[in-house]
Amino acid sequence: MCYFAINVGVRGGEIDAKSRTPQKLDYYSISTDAGRAADVVIETAEKLAALNPTEELTLFLGDLERGKLSPLDGEWKFLFATAADLTFGKNSARGHAKVKNVVDASRGRIIRITNVVDFAPYHVVGDDTIVEEPALRRLSIVIAAKAVGKSRLDMRFRCARADLTKFFSWKRRWSLYIPVPAPFIRVIVLISRIFRFGGETEKVISKAYFGVLYLDNQLRIHRTGEDNLFVQVKEDAWSEARLLLV
Repeated sequence: MCYFAINVGVRGGEIDAKSRTPQKLDYYSISTDAGRAADVVIETAEKLAALNPTEELTLFLGDLERGKLSPLDGEWKFLFATAADLTFGKNSARGHAKVKNVVDASRGRIIRITNVVDFAPYHVVGDDTIVEEPALRRLSIVIAAKAVGKSRLDMRFRCARADLTKFFSWKRRWSLYIPVPAPFIRVIVLISRIFRFGGETEKVISKAYFGVLYLDNQLRIHRTGEDNLFVQVKEDAWSEARLLLV
């Protein structure tokens, strides 16, 4: 996975100024090699979609008794994404972070999905790596999802939890809960405004959903309503992917 510095919000280029939806990353803006590598990943994902081994990707999703048997259930780590709002790196203005998606498929008709961003306890200044606990330690977005057909989930963003390490100038661990009546990117913008990273308030609310293109016990590929592609893996099932995880 390649990283490049990007700020939060419209000013940073993650959100389209008109549609207020997540922008797609232009990997060629990093380098020609990065762009070509991203093209290979996207092309491979499209080919895998045609070979999807799971006929009913939403099987057992929301089943109180058999939900844990759902092929979507469990913890998924981000391996690749075209969406700018989920790009983090040690040289990024937002810091280095690991991103995962946790699906709880056994909660009834409405499934709970949690996007978790864990920020690393260091940042880079020039050529130096400075170890310092970040003000924002973890950001969790809770999503209510509902299966629509065999491969699509409609989503409604419920709330965000920001785990912080400072209260103004005092070092103190505390959590801030924020109701979310809109897509995930709105919360990122709101949190970033609190910490003065820049950004603007979203005005247009788009319907959130994703369609699963490929799914097995190791790999998951899906595309969102904004036409962003995501590749995720189960770390405990695919050891070879661990070195590549975001």
